[in-house]
Amino acid sequence: MRSRNTLQAVLEGTLIGAAGLIPGASGGIMAVAFGVYQEALDAIIGLFSNFKKSFSFLWPYGLGVAIGVFGCAFALEWLLKNWNMPFMYMLIGMVLGGIPSIIKEAGKPFSLKYAICSLLGAVLVAAIAMLDDKLTGSNPWEYTYLTAALAGGIIAIGIVIPGISTSFILMFMGLYEPLLSSLTRLELPYLICAGCSALIVGALLVVFVRNMFRRHPAGANYCVLGFLIGTTALIFPGFAPFFTELLYLMLAAIGFFLTTMMNRRTT
Repeated sequence: MRSRNTLQAVLEGTLIGAAGLIPGASGGIMAVAFGVYQEALDAIIGLFSNFKKSFSFLWPYGLGVAIGVFGCAFALEWLLKNWNMPFMYMLIGMVLGGIPSIIKEAGKPFSLKYAICSLLGAVLVAAIAMLDDKLTGSNPWEYTYLTAALAGGIIAIGIVIPGISTSFILMFMGLYEPLLSSLTRLELPYLICAGCSALIVGALLVVFVRNMFRRHPAGANYCVLGFLIGTTALIFPGFAPFFTELLYLMLAAIGFFLTTMMNRRTT
């Protein structure tokens, strides 16, 4: 494992945690950008064989992730309540701006085989939408301790798997704003449920994800691409009157530009 300054590790962890909570961003992608993704996966697995060394590497990142999640919650809650539709357009632009980076990470050109991988990612989103309709009739899910645990697990997927922004799934289910509210109001019972679930799901995913992205990087990245496109379609907020729509499209273009610039700098 690389030697690093503890403060630097905490700051990197803060950005990873914030990206895990921000719709359209990905905590996994940020970890890849900082060069700590593979090391973090190895350290999590190494907790069972070399606890001291692995924990020494992980704790500043874990602290940073917690700071990032709590710090972002206040800003996101305010934006969603006061500027919902323009904020959603900007987030969609950010997602679309990340697509070239995912294709580049795949390392292979688009083909029929990888089109099938992308289709699998989109089918997963469609399955989630159908399950939501079956269980709730497309109404927002009631926020309980159980659904708080579900939200925590879904957030963990977005942090562990590079490129996936699972916050969009929570928005579609109506659980995103209640989760932010729990964070800003420090509703400990809900946070404990969400946190424990996130740890369990993250730990279970680590080995599977590490093997998939090492052995099948192209297929895994194209699957992520299909998932991203599918979730973007799910949360599209609709159209506004003509001139307002033009302003929203400009915000989407700004989001696209910000993501592409960030990806260029991190590569």
